[in-house]
Amino acid sequence: MCQILPSRVVALQADEVVVELNDGQRVLVSAALKSGLAIGDYVLVDRGLVVETIDADEAEAILSMYREIGELLEAEDAVP
Repeated sequence: MCQILPSRVVALQADEVVVELNDGQRVLVSAALKSGLAIGDYVLVDRGLVVETIDADEAEAILSMYREIGELLEAEDAVP
């Protein structure tokens, strides 16, 4: 399964950007399809390519939803 999670742009380099993932990892990805990115922007990355820019509220809503799903799955696994 492929998940596209919000990431925050932390550095700019020509046609690439460094994004910080939700778990704190930093990854260099292509920004060839999205121009005008700025440090602090939230983006959706798929297979090493920025595919969309989103606002901070939307990013938090998506991450919150995934946290809730993870908690539900953990609770389900804990039931004997």
